[in-house]
Formats: sequence, structure tokens, C-alpha cells
Amino acid sequence: MNNNIVTKLQSGLGKALTYFILLSCLAILVLYLVQRFGTQYAEDKIQEQLNQSGLAPFVHYESIHLDPFTLTPSLENVSFGNENSPWLRFARISLNSYPIKYPDLNVDFWIQKSPIDSLSRETRGLMRAAGVDTLLGKGSFTSKVEGENVSSHFKLDIKDLGKLDLTSKINLLDNSIVMSDLRSDVLASFALGQPEALPIIYGDAIELHSLDVRYEESGLISHLFPPSVILQDSPENQLNRLENICQALGLAPADSEEAEHIAETLLAFLKQPKKLSLTLSPSSAISLKELALLASEGMLYKDSKMTLSND
Repeated sequence: MNNNIVTKLQSGLGKALTYFILLSCLAILVLYLVQRFGTQYAEDKIQEQLNQSGLAPFVHYESIHLDPFTLTPSLENVSFGNENSPWLRFARISLNSYPIKYPDLNVDFWIQKSPIDSLSRETRGLMRAAGVDTLLGKGSFTSKVEGENVSSHFKLDIKDLGKLDLTSKINLLDNSIVMSDLRSDVLASFALGQPEALPIIYGDAIELHSLDVRYEESGLISHLFPPSVILQDSPENQLNRLENICQALGLAPADSEEAEHIAETLLAFLKQPKKLSLTLSPSSAISLKELALLASEGMLYKDSKMTLSND
């Protein structure tokens, strides 16, 4: 009797082990197929978007890796611009949750440690001005679409320079706008140094509901405006210079209360750089075209309900 029980146990354990091995092999095969064909699908889609946006000549990557568990594709060793001397090099760009939640977007990226001589002339110039000889950082971008409303959040942390945190809410007035095209146009306009093109292209199609920009200093401002330079001129002259800059940027007339407030806030920040916050919260959503008009009239700060604070 005991021998029969032992035999049945051995037989049962043998079958269980066999099933476990078969299921494990099947799971491995499924993961392999998901990764192989998923990677190809992701690469085709990414390349399609790059081609449609006209960014294909500027974006180069070594490979695409797909996590079979989260279906997250990642571009490995990415460069923007000329392949030999790019504007930026990224160790990895992960498109979290793509394509399950499209058109929502959730991207993490890591700027590859890049010596100044490995980057483009334009980037080298910016790095020298910022006082760094090696670029290293990380960031993220999330964007959620709900009907005509789009909420976005961008974070950037550059070693020895600073941290930038930007949150925006916009309304799309044109139902024909494709989010992938809009994002590509925004990226292309900044990549080509032409952000002023956005109000021309989308002036009547996009309304800005709110904007919140926060900067935390970790070296950039201290290098650009060292105390020795700040103390060379009188506070009165510095305030006058900053007020004239406000007028030139279309924020406020140089002799206005708004320009005075902006100048005093900026000067306090330059003397003791820690954090600076800019918010734009108009009483009702305002189009990009209207914002450009306010800037041309020198009334952007007041009429868009903009506030600047030195936290």
C-alpha cells in the first residue's frame, strides 16, 4: 500500500514537473515572439512618425529594445542632429506604455555623458557659456489627452546647471489636429531654433489655459551672472536695464508697475539664485495668436495674468 502511494506521488510529481517545464518553455517562446515582433512593430511605427514629421534626418539610434512584460519600447544610444557631432546624445529614451495608451504619452530619457568636443558647434557654444565641459542629465515628458484638452508635464535635470519643471494645459480648437503631428512640430521648431513658427502654424487652433514654469539653480545662473559682475553696476542701473529687457520682450512697458516688479524679482534672484517661478493663468483660455499680439503690444505680462516669483 505504501509502495502504491509512493509510486503515485512520484508519478504525480513527474507529471507536474513535466507540465511546469512545458509551460516555462511556452512562456519563454511567447515572450520571445512578443519581443521580436513587438520590437519590429515599434520600430516601424517610430520610423513612420519620424518620416512624417521630417525629423528622420536628425534622429539616429543604435537599436530599439522592447520590454515584453510592459510593452515599453526604448531607443538605445540616440543622437539628435548630425550623427558625428549631434546637438544631444541620449543613452536611452523609453516610450512608456506605448502604444497601448496612445495618444497619451509618457517618456523618460537619459542624456548620455557627453564631453563638449563630442557635440555640435551650437551645443558647444551653449555649454561654454554655461560653464560646463561635460553634459549629463535626465528628464521626462508626460502628455494626457481628454477630448480637446491636453495636459503636459516636462521635467529636465542637467548636472551642474539646474532643474526645469514645466506644466501646461491647452485646448485644441481644430479637431483635425493630430497629436503626433503637433508634438513633432513643437520638437522640430525648437530643434531648428524657430519656436516663433508655432503661433504662425497653430495661432488660431490652440488656446493656452495655463502654464507653470519652475527653475531650480545648481550652477547655470551662478556662472552666467557671478556676484562680481552683479556688484559692478548700481542696483538702479541694473533695474533700468532689466525693465528695458521686459519691454523688448513684449512683457510690459519699461516704465510700468509690471516691469518694475519683474525687474526687482529677477535682480533678487540673480543676487541669490535658488528658485524662480513663472505662471500664466488667464481668466479664460487664450489663443497663441492672441498671446503673440499681446507681446507685440507690450502687454503680455498684465493681460495674460502672468506672475513671476523668486521662491
